Amino acid sequence: MDRGIKNSHPRLRKLGPSDGVAWLIVGLLFAAAAVGVFVLTGSVLSALFIGVLVALVATGVVTML
Repeated sequence: MDRGIKNSHPRLRKLGPSDGVAWLIVGLLFAAAAVGVFVLTGSVLSALFIGVLVALVATGVVTML
């Protein structure tokens, strides 16, 4: 195996319980998106759906950082 490949770091990492700032960022984005959609539409289901979608995207972005 090539030494450069063996010692390289993976592109994505898993968020663990010790990543408090990352979880705070994801949680705040989820809350802001869910509350914003709820205020605009008045629908809890669509607010939760959009909030979860934003949280998934935010988790992916934070793991790439």
